[in-house]
Amino acid sequence: MTKLSCFVDELRENSSFKHVINKTNIEILRSGHLVETNSQHASTLGAPFTQSSSRADRAATDLKRIKEVCKKYKGTEYDEDPANVSHWHSSVDDEHRLIYYYIPKTGCSLWKAIFAILTKQSNETDAVNVRHYDVHFRMKFPSLYKLDDDVRERKLNSYFVFAVVRHPFERLVSGYNDKLGDPGEKYFQRTYGTRIIEEYRRGATPKEIKSGKPTFSEYVEFLINPKTVKTYKIDSHWAQYYKIIHPCFIKYDYIVRFEHMKEDTQYILDSRNLGNIVKFTYKDPVTSSEKLNKFMRQLTISQIYKLYDSYKFDFELFGYDFDIHNYI
Repeated sequence: MTKLSCFVDELRENSSFKHVINKTNIEILRSGHLVETNSQHASTLGAPFTQSSSRADRAATDLKRIKEVCKKYKGTEYDEDPANVSHWHSSVDDEHRLIYYYIPKTGCSLWKAIFAILTKQSNETDAVNVRHYDVHFRMKFPSLYKLDDDVRERKLNSYFVFAVVRHPFERLVSGYNDKLGDPGEKYFQRTYGTRIIEEYRRGATPKEIKSGKPTFSEYVEFLINPKTVKTYKIDSHWAQYYKIIHPCFIKYDYIVRFEHMKEDTQYILDSRNLGNIVKFTYKDPVTSSEKLNKFMRQLTISQIYKLYDSYKFDFELFGYDFDIHNYI
């Protein structure tokens, strides 16, 4: 884990600091902090893909980058023990030889709906018409989780394996809004929200704690605190990608981008000759940098750097950029 300069650490409680700091100041601070910038990503991880890029070429580049990043961090804290690799988040369609590793808050409802149609658990032909509640709570999709090792390996080596990712910070904002914000979900607010407020809000009243609705800054403090991992089971809605889909141990055939979900999904269906079975009148989500920045600007400079540190491996694995200038 990279270290922040002492100067930045001393200012972490000064939330007004980020509103007055200019780019020259940031460059000085950054000089003591190993942080990936847009230019570094462009040179070492590959420039962002354009709409005209070949999906096959992009897949090859994605897989090459993942392999290189995994090799780069071999023997570090990011190098997981193979014995800890979980297949809990896998969905299998044996008939069409598909394996989908799903990450919450990356559009998994759409692909679960597609699997519902492919596995004949739904009579719908358009995936967007399959009920959200059904795919998450009523329908059952076979998993690799409980299979014997040899059966699991055979399927992983012969089926089409894919996952969906999105910008890590956008996913964290989405997870916060959906689970801990207003209105949020009562289960998450009771399980996590009350504890976060109790621990990170000075002088919190019983009413505030009971609400279970922490601020975004309090939520981030929870995520970046090293003791959180030791004390709580980190929920998959904000756990790091590499801890959910294990890209250094599972060989993927394709990485879908949430930002281009429609085109990437159609590419997979067409390449597997499934385009005539499943339709989806789906529009790509409107990703707003202003919406993301609205939340990121609630954080101190120190919090932003530490949040990046916590999700740095995901940024590098999937080629997403981090530039502090975007968030102040």
